[in-house]
Amino acid sequence: MRKLTLLFIFITCQLTLFSQHALQGIVFDASNNEALFGVVVLEKGNNNGVTTDTDGKFRFTISDSNAEIVFQSLGFETFEVGFDTIKNIQNLIVYLRPQAIDLSEVNILSDFAVERYNPISFSSVTQTQITAMLGDQPLPEIMNFTPGIFAARDGGGSGDATLSIRGFQQENIAVLLNGVPINGAENGLVYWNNWMGLAEVASAIQIQRGIGASKVALNSVGGTVNIQTNGGNHARGTRLNFSTTDYGNTRSSFAYHSGLQKNGWSYSVLGARTKGEGYVDGTYVDGWAYFVEVGKEISARQRLSITLMGGPEKHGQRNLKLSKAENDQFGIKYNKEWGHLNGKMNNSSENFYHKPHLALSHYLSVGKQGILANSLYFSPGVGGGKWSDNLGFNNTIFSFKDATGQIDWSAIYRYNAQNTDTFTLATGEKVTGYSKIAQTKFLASHVWAGWVSNYETKLTPSTKLIVGVHYRFFQSNLSQEVDQLMGGKFYIDDYSWSLAGVAGRPQIKMPGDVIRIHNGALIHQTTIFAQVEKKIGLFDLFAALSANDAHLRRHDAYNYPTDKWSQWVHKNGFDVKAGLGYRLAENQHAYLNAAWFSKVPYYKFIFGNFNNNPVVNIQNEQVKTVEAGYRIKNSQVELLLSLYYTAWQDVSFLSNEYLQLENNSQTRAMVKGLNAIHQGVEVDGKLKLTEYFSLAGIFSYGKWIWQNDVEATLFNDNDQPVDTVNVYAKGLYVGGQPQLQLGIKAFATFFQHLDLYAEAIHYDKHFAQFDPSARQNIADRAQPYRLPAATLVNVGFEAPLSIGRHRATIFANFNNVFNRIYILKGEDGLGHNLETFRGFWGFGRTFDIGFSLSFDEKKQ
Repeated sequence: MRKLTLLFIFITCQLTLFSQHALQGIVFDASNNEALFGVVVLEKGNNNGVTTDTDGKFRFTISDSNAEIVFQSLGFETFEVGFDTIKNIQNLIVYLRPQAIDLSEVNILSDFAVERYNPISFSSVTQTQITAMLGDQPLPEIMNFTPGIFAARDGGGSGDATLSIRGFQQENIAVLLNGVPINGAENGLVYWNNWMGLAEVASAIQIQRGIGASKVALNSVGGTVNIQTNGGNHARGTRLNFSTTDYGNTRSSFAYHSGLQKNGWSYSVLGARTKGEGYVDGTYVDGWAYFVEVGKEISARQRLSITLMGGPEKHGQRNLKLSKAENDQFGIKYNKEWGHLNGKMNNSSENFYHKPHLALSHYLSVGKQGILANSLYFSPGVGGGKWSDNLGFNNTIFSFKDATGQIDWSAIYRYNAQNTDTFTLATGEKVTGYSKIAQTKFLASHVWAGWVSNYETKLTPSTKLIVGVHYRFFQSNLSQEVDQLMGGKFYIDDYSWSLAGVAGRPQIKMPGDVIRIHNGALIHQTTIFAQVEKKIGLFDLFAALSANDAHLRRHDAYNYPTDKWSQWVHKNGFDVKAGLGYRLAENQHAYLNAAWFSKVPYYKFIFGNFNNNPVVNIQNEQVKTVEAGYRIKNSQVELLLSLYYTAWQDVSFLSNEYLQLENNSQTRAMVKGLNAIHQGVEVDGKLKLTEYFSLAGIFSYGKWIWQNDVEATLFNDNDQPVDTVNVYAKGLYVGGQPQLQLGIKAFATFFQHLDLYAEAIHYDKHFAQFDPSARQNIADRAQPYRLPAATLVNVGFEAPLSIGRHRATIFANFNNVFNRIYILKGEDGLGHNLETFRGFWGFGRTFDIGFSLSFDEKKQ
């Protein structure tokens, strides 16, 4: 802490504020007066510049009051403007003339919504906000100051984040990277630790609540998160970034952007490193990230782009939820999934993974009114996590704890080394000296690949048609391998949980041998879609229809050693969307939209028996939603009001998914057939009081309730069914996200350069997620435990500095300034109170500080 403070003082003393001049403005498309996103605005002769945000706005500081400013964007004519002095210019308005392919066409795969044309509810996060405010947080947390959004670092491990929108969890939220879905095909989840490099390369994030503008997303029940990279449109130059936290996590990156060259080529390269001990005990991180983008403007009518990114990483995890007693005894940083062995840390839960993502995109103008966009993508994943296994009903690794509450690995070694029991193998041979507990690896590899094709054309000056197809291939392999024998000579797989029994297979297992789990998925998904957009006077209308087809198959060599493949399961679904926008005045719009989704259940629910027998009578989820909204926007005021109602039927979910169970009394529960109603109101507003001071506010209130009682199948930690129970859920509030959210944020600029912000977010009406296995009493209709209300205050600043003639920016963020102790989220218990609740407490007060350094090039 002291060293970090001294570093901050040293940097501040060595750097001095530029005697610069602020320049801000907005860039429009000259053909339709639409604000342009992603336009590069730079000071000619060096790499001092920014890109415009989703509202077309830009703001940066100029080192020379007589500078020439260049505006460039692919598909538009480059525009240059010179000034005798920029000192007094506050609002520069620029119009760019389009070439054959304009920016909106180049980005048609991205499905970014535009206020003027899309009657939906959405908010945006700019690249500047991500760079300056994210710090060591996982990427979803930058979205928290958005109504209806709740992102959380559940266990506290690096990248172990969850995201909820309007009460819908991650698997019911579509996440797109440059228009390509990155939700898992098996389960809809997004493992944010696999995408560490996104924080450095994301040029914008758009959160579309409700039906969204995407035509290829199959799971946008709650909303759509659209992440866009923009390497080819960056200003030319080199940038170094470094940030560190008070708990020791550091993040550094190097980036070079060529800018758009005269020969039409552009390329961007980024490398990043993340390392540290973590805030929560045992949640160290050691990760890398890389990003390469090469673009070629082949002609005024044709463009090619190749993008490769990835992030190999390893980090400790905390998955087991804590009780109040444990939190009181050991504190909010407590993690019971690690301990010391021979003086070194050893975790029972650790994630290690590498998931590269390669995409090839091509854009072609067709005739005078059409454009064809194609993207091929390929993304393998290799890695897994630490796990453990115990033979029969013996103790688990969590049965051995020392006085500090950590795993006593030495005791486990003694337990195995001193084992004198005899085990009779299927061959009749008797063996002894085996481990009763082994540390294992849960390995999860996959390959997914796909093709997205969009064709967009104007049928008339006021009518646009978009048609296309998306095909996705997915194949996975899951296995558990022995890693550490921990004191014994070998381990034994008794195959008691295999449907085939031993079946002549060797039972003696050594490190590297597979036990318990050896299965995976094979999935083919195809979606065809069409959308029509029509302008009639003051009305903007759209209607969209998509149909999707899924072929799914499971392989399981552990349960079916002679014929591992299941039969094919064929499912199809559809969605219908429509919206109407009406311009009340030049700066005021009202809208109404509605949708009906028939959503194919995920693979994990179709094969929810954990064998090759599909679940009987599982139905498509039916989602019917309607939303109305009002938007006003001018130079001083921005306000968006939304009202929504969503009926969700035939919902399936799996409790305690992908978690080691702490003891043999715990179970997983597979539920199907639930119904829910989600309804609420959201307000998102901004008020510009002066040129240098503005306010923002958010408000959301939801009423999300389960509507019926259902049955659930309970499974043990070996994924074997142990019971079928009634689940009495009717009338219970949906848990996992605060249903009341209220926030205010102030922005201030001092000396025309020093930007400060302060925000307060209040959360209430937050219920624990209910455990189906604890809802078997028909007389128990009590609501889940209601988490105490919490108000979190965060502050930060960003300031431009200089090192010689090079530009730098220093930034800092202080999170949970008042060190509020609060419960982040968790699971309800039998008593529906704090004593039986199990969950995670939020981070205390933390801060991060960082700086970026841009290397100017000599003026020509």
